[in-house]
Amino acid sequence: MTVRVICDSSQNVPAAYLQQLGIVECQASLIFGDETYLNKVEMPEAEFYRRLASLPKDAPLPTTTQPSPGQFIEALQQVKAEGATSAIITAVSAKLSGTYNSAVQAAGHETDIPVTLWDTTGVSIGGGWQTIRAAEMAQAGASHGDIMAALPAIRDHITTVFTVDTLKYLVASGRLSSVQGMMGTLLNVKPMLMVDDGLLKPIGRERGRKSAKAALLDMARARVGDRPVRVAIAHTNVLAEAQAFEPDVRAALNVQELLLIELGPVLAALAGPGVMALGILQETA
Repeated sequence: MTVRVICDSSQNVPAAYLQQLGIVECQASLIFGDETYLNKVEMPEAEFYRRLASLPKDAPLPTTTQPSPGQFIEALQQVKAEGATSAIITAVSAKLSGTYNSAVQAAGHETDIPVTLWDTTGVSIGGGWQTIRAAEMAQAGASHGDIMAALPAIRDHITTVFTVDTLKYLVASGRLSSVQGMMGTLLNVKPMLMVDDGLLKPIGRERGRKSAKAALLDMARARVGDRPVRVAIAHTNVLAEAQAFEPDVRAALNVQELLLIELGPVLAALAGPGVMALGILQETA
């Protein structure tokens, strides 16, 4: 049996992994005014940030939309044509996005191969690590059933913590309430959040970026200790800062693999510029 994995672009699976593991990615879309752009395809990141910075103060922020059922159907048709005998569709948290529902609709469409859906309950690389592990298992010859049986433990060993410059984007997108958003209104206070049971959970605030990044490491180490981990440093438009953060991450954690990821326009539209995140997979075998 040849198992193929399909995911959505909001999991930020790096292009190298998409290619090496044969993962098919369905793109979310960015809506800027009256124009819609496929994530990572139709608007360069630099252009997105330029347009975001030039928005008038009272202009509406860009919005996003999940991949359509049709995109997932096309992905299923693609993997079938390439010889897959079954497929697993992984999706960003169903509590934060309609992506999972789009995949449900696609899986209900007439198809000649078995399809199983997986809610990663994650955001960005927190879901992406699950997709990568599923595809690695498939490439190594694991059965569809074995992969699905392994995914709950993989999901349980994910830690995603992050800081943002401001909560206004998350509040505007509906991912946080306006009451929660009030925690980030003080001057130079950086809100700290984690992904917990598929939702974004504010967990504190720090004075300044240096303290915020130190807090990210403290939270990560409290969760994983000295156990071996695969880590992604994910950011929105702060590449140099993310690169400078790498030695600190390696010093604090038992890093087996480290990725540096730009979240891209769709997630940047939801969380704003200046995100710094750690997405960590604790190795279990």
